[in-house]
Amino acid sequence: TQLRPLCCYPFAPTMEMRSLMSIVLLSLCLLLVAELRTCYPDRTWNASPQPERQLSAARLPSVKDVRAPEAPEDEAPDAEDEPPDAEDEAPDAGQSKESGTRSLKSTVVPKPPPVVVQAPLPARDALPKAEHVGGTNPIVIKGNFFYDSVTGKRFFSKGVAYNPRNIKFETQMKGNCTPGEPELHQLEYGEDPTQASMKSLWMEALNSIANMGANTIRLYNIDPNISHADFMEEAAKLGLYVVVPLTRHDWGYLPAGMPSPSCYTAVIEGYGNVGTNVLTSAKLIVKEFSKYDNTLMFTVANEMTVADSKGWAAFPCVKALTRDIHRYQADCRASMRRVPLLYTAADTGSSTVVEYLTCELENEDDAVDAYGLNVYSYCDEQYLDGQGKDNFRNSPYWTIHTQFKHFSKPLIFSEFGCNTGTFLTSCPYVGGRTWPDVKTFFEDHQLGEILSGAIAFEFSMEPNEYGLALTPGFTSDAANKDSTYLLDSYFALKREFEAHNVSERWDGAEIAGCSWLPSKAHKMSYKHRQSKCPLSKEVKKLFKDKRIKTKPNWAKLPPTPSGTSWGELASCAEYEVSAELLHEASCHKNASISRISSSNSSSNGSNSSGSSSS
Repeated sequence: TQLRPLCCYPFAPTMEMRSLMSIVLLSLCLLLVAELRTCYPDRTWNASPQPERQLSAARLPSVKDVRAPEAPEDEAPDAEDEPPDAEDEAPDAGQSKESGTRSLKSTVVPKPPPVVVQAPLPARDALPKAEHVGGTNPIVIKGNFFYDSVTGKRFFSKGVAYNPRNIKFETQMKGNCTPGEPELHQLEYGEDPTQASMKSLWMEALNSIANMGANTIRLYNIDPNISHADFMEEAAKLGLYVVVPLTRHDWGYLPAGMPSPSCYTAVIEGYGNVGTNVLTSAKLIVKEFSKYDNTLMFTVANEMTVADSKGWAAFPCVKALTRDIHRYQADCRASMRRVPLLYTAADTGSSTVVEYLTCELENEDDAVDAYGLNVYSYCDEQYLDGQGKDNFRNSPYWTIHTQFKHFSKPLIFSEFGCNTGTFLTSCPYVGGRTWPDVKTFFEDHQLGEILSGAIAFEFSMEPNEYGLALTPGFTSDAANKDSTYLLDSYFALKREFEAHNVSERWDGAEIAGCSWLPSKAHKMSYKHRQSKCPLSKEVKKLFKDKRIKTKPNWAKLPPTPSGTSWGELASCAEYEVSAELLHEASCHKNASISRISSSNSSSNGSNSSGSSSS
């Protein structure tokens, strides 16, 4: 009767057929038991019941469930289904007639996961409330250094990346910790962590970052539709500058998977024109954040080549966005400070990309003002030479020194801090990174004349496990339940930041002087030269080496998208720029004045550098 709906018999099986089927089923059961004995020789396969190890029927599926999983248990059987006779129903092997349950001797039960007992987090003294410095002065660029626009002193960015998602410890992360229960909601990747609902979290973070001797925070996700006044003003009180992103994760992004010009001109169904959207979003961010004196730089784009190899063919879109933001700054220069624009790259060692993004293709507008490297290569405490001494020339930073010693614009480590090799750790993250590379940032014959900032990655512990701190509720430990818990890596970086400072020999910048360079304050070890746009053959070689199928396309930039000067962007920001900063911004006026003529010449297929670039 059980086989009838499957085999479509038009009649009931005879007694002989039932006997034959019973023999076949019994043979199959015996074969199964023999196979189980072979696979699990350490188990006891006796026939005696073991009621003390039996599982209840509620935890094991019945025979009916196995044969017909689509029918819920609480539904009555269809009228056409005939219930089997009790005398015809042979019990399954290992199943008790009395209780209808199945004993463990015939069921493979997975071992329960081991109980994780988290070691208590080491006790920490509460951090003092960081001193309020009263505010910050705008930072400007002179040569390859940053300078305080009021004091004329050289500025070195000691920073920490800040992009908390407010997560708890997860099983795929390394270590033995038990997850806690964060009070605040978990943020999606594209959400803005400086929003008002996260104030308790970022207030504690700002205090911790200021207490470690840092002066900069790098953000990754900004929502231009909300106010950031509370966050920026609190950061300014603590002497903290902010690196602000112009591109976003969900809306207002540069698609690295599209080669130029599509990455700035394509229309995506349900989204719209990518160029119009990213420029509109970026201009809204520039308009708001330019009024804060502690906005250090705007990040135009980040790691275009990491997620998609086509990103190598999307760099003209980065230059186009840079050009259009510089033009927006020039148009509003009377009431909006010219905040420097930064590109941050994965440390791929490609000097061709560096030259291209910092050169003047159409004119000065399309060149970024500073360049960032996300560096994770310094993974040992020391790099010994033949005499057993720590030697900078043996470190991975020597290559960076060689590549950038003549670079004419500020170079920063926009992310740094290896967490592998010597610095590998796991939850509860005892030990970890000791930051031995920080001292090289300030030594004259190492990176002291080349580097203008370094931003450690990152403040909060996330699934990639680079964090300096555990956000509240990351673990179940009482010390981490309601407050941020600072890790050993935090205190190690604090010691390094406090122990090393930039040399004062290059202080004394003339802010209003367009021709003033650091070499006028003190002799430089290397001459710095302006970037030149790569030759056509260099770009072709790069595309070939990277196996980019797209034809080399760096010679021409996409046009400025339309529809980005209405509504909120129909007018410039309404605040006053100081006379010194306005004069400093005028050092770039030639680029904005010449943009009409250069656009016309570009449309005719020629530009100032077109003969030497591709």
